[in-house]
Amino acid sequence: MAAICLHAAPQFIETVSYQEVFGLTGTLSFWAWFAAICMVGVSFYAVGQYDILARREIGMTAPEARTRKNGMIAIALSQALGFGLATGSLARYRLRPDEGMLRAGQMTALVTFFFLTGMFFVTLLAILASGVLVNRAIVVAVLFLLFVSLMWLALRRPEVRFLNRQLPIPSLLPLVVSIFWAGVDILAAATAFYILLPESIEPSFLMFLPVFCIALAAGIVSGVPGGVGPFEVVLLSLTAPHTATYIDQTCLLTTVLGFRIVYFVLPALIATFFVVRSGTKVAATKIVTPCFPSRYAPRAETGVITQNGGRMVELSSAVCALWPVGNSLVSLFDPVVPAKPDWIDDFRRHAHSHNLLPILYKCSARHAVAARKKGWYVFNVANDAILKPIQFEPSGSKYAGLRRKLRKADKAGVTVRQLRLDHMPDLEKIDLEWQARCGGARGGAMGRFCPAYLADQLVLVAEVDAKPIAFISLHQGQEEWALDLMRDNAAAPDGTMYLLVLEAIKIAADRQVSQLSLAAVPSAASQHQGIKYRALNFARDKWSARGLKQFKSAFSPEWKPLYMAAPGRVRLCIGAIDLLREIMIPSQSRQPSDSTTMTDASASRHSQEST
Repeated sequence: MAAICLHAAPQFIETVSYQEVFGLTGTLSFWAWFAAICMVGVSFYAVGQYDILARREIGMTAPEARTRKNGMIAIALSQALGFGLATGSLARYRLRPDEGMLRAGQMTALVTFFFLTGMFFVTLLAILASGVLVNRAIVVAVLFLLFVSLMWLALRRPEVRFLNRQLPIPSLLPLVVSIFWAGVDILAAATAFYILLPESIEPSFLMFLPVFCIALAAGIVSGVPGGVGPFEVVLLSLTAPHTATYIDQTCLLTTVLGFRIVYFVLPALIATFFVVRSGTKVAATKIVTPCFPSRYAPRAETGVITQNGGRMVELSSAVCALWPVGNSLVSLFDPVVPAKPDWIDDFRRHAHSHNLLPILYKCSARHAVAARKKGWYVFNVANDAILKPIQFEPSGSKYAGLRRKLRKADKAGVTVRQLRLDHMPDLEKIDLEWQARCGGARGGAMGRFCPAYLADQLVLVAEVDAKPIAFISLHQGQEEWALDLMRDNAAAPDGTMYLLVLEAIKIAADRQVSQLSLAAVPSAASQHQGIKYRALNFARDKWSARGLKQFKSAFSPEWKPLYMAAPGRVRLCIGAIDLLREIMIPSQSRQPSDSTTMTDASASRHSQEST
C-alpha cells in the first residue's frame, strides 16, 4: 500500500521544490515547535485513556497513571512501526509480561475498537461543522444511522463468539467516553499540524479539520509504518487546487515533515527508551472484591443472585448484592446493614471502575432519600407485600375472599406437603406446562425453575390424589422469608395457590420468622404522573401484574414502596432498558442448569424438613 501511494504521490507534487520544503522547515519558530509538541502531548494523554477503558472492560485493575503511560508508549510505537494490532500487542506484552500475550492482544483490540469508533464520529462531526467535502444532509443521515446502530448494540449487548469464547460488545459508557477522548486526541493533533504551517493559509482551522481527520484515519487504518503514503496522498488530494480546502503544496509538505517529527518520530524515540528498560515482572491483578453468601443479606429475596450472575460484594462502606446487567451495575435491594452514609458514592465509584452505570433497584425509602440528596433521580418502581406470620389470622371481613378461595381448594381435595425427591420430575413438568401457558419464565430479578436453585429454598407442593398439581418456593433468610416461584398446571383447582401461600405462612409462624414477603408488584400510578408511570402501567398490564396484585391483596399485606434510582434521568432510562431486557430475555450464559435431578444431600435435607 505504501508503494502504491508513493507511486501516486508525484502527480500531486510535480511543481514542488524539495530544497524549498527543507528551507521552509528551518524558518519555523521555536514557539511553533514548542506549541506543536505541547499539543502532541495532549493528544497522547488522550490516547492513553483508551487503555484505562479497555482494562476496565476486561475486568483488570492497575494504577491509572501506569496504565495510561503504557498505553501512550504502545500507541507511539505501533503508529510509527505500523501493523498496529501486532506491534501494539507486542509493546503491551513487553511492558506487562506478567499478564501474558493473550491479554495484551485483547487490550490492543479493544483500544483499536474504541479509537476507530471515536474517530469515525469525530470525523463525521467535523465534516458536518465545516460543511465541506460531503453534503450535510448525507452526513446527518450517516450520523443518525451510526448513532442508532451503536445504541442498539450497546443496549442489546449481544455477545460475539470468538475462539470458543463469548465476548460481549463494550458497554455504552466506554463508547461515549472513547468518543470524547477521540475528539481531544484528534483536535490536539490537528492543532499541532495547523500550528506548523509556515505561513497563513486560506482555509480556516474548521475547514481544514475534516481533511486532517480523513488523512490521519487513512494512515492509521492502512497499517503502514507511520502512515507514510496514504496520509500524504489523501492530504494532497483533498487540498489540491480548485478545491475549497486548497493549500499550497510546498507549505503542506513542509508541515507534513515537521508533523512527522513531532507526532511520529519524537514519541517513538521516547517510547523505545521506556520499552527497552521495561520488562519488570509485576503481579497481575484482576478486579476481585470479597464475596459473601447471600443468606447474610437482611432481605431473603437477595438469594436470586445465585441465578442471575450477581453476588454479594464488600465495598469499603457496605456489603451489596451487585448484579451486572448490560451497561449497568445494579445494586439489588438495600445493602447489608449497617452501611456507612457514603456507601452510594462508594458504589458509584465501583460501578465506574467496571465501565458500568450505577443503578439502585428495589431499594427502601431510606436509601432512596439518601440517593435523592446526592442528586440522583428516584421514583417508586414497585410495592412489596409484607406479612407478619406470627400475627397473621385470616378472620374478619377483609379476608372473606381468601376464605372463599380456601374453601374451593379444600372442596377439591387439595393437600399440601413439603418437597420430596420423587416430586422433582413432576415439578419440572408443571413448570414446562406453566411456561407454555404463560409465555415463558422471566429472569433477572425473578427466580426460574432449577433443581439446584430450589435445593436452598423451602418448596411446598400441592397434590390432588397424591399427584402434584402446583408448587411454590420461598427464599429463607435469617429473619425473613420471601415468596419466589409460583407454578401450577391447568388442572389445579381454584384456590390452590392461596392454600400453598397460607401453608407457607403457617410454617413461617411455627419457626418464629418475623416477616414474610409475598414479593413486589409494579407500582400503580395514574395517567397524569408522567411517562415513567405510564410505562409501569403498561408493564402491569403486559405481565398480568394487576391479577398478581389482586392475588396478594387477598392476604391483606402491608404494602411497602420500593424505589429505583440512578444519577440522572438518561442513566435511569438506560438502566431500566437493561433490567427489562434481562428480565424478559435472560442471558443465555446464565440459564439455569438443565439437570432435573437433585443431589441426595439436598433431597435428604428436604425430607428431614418435611418430617
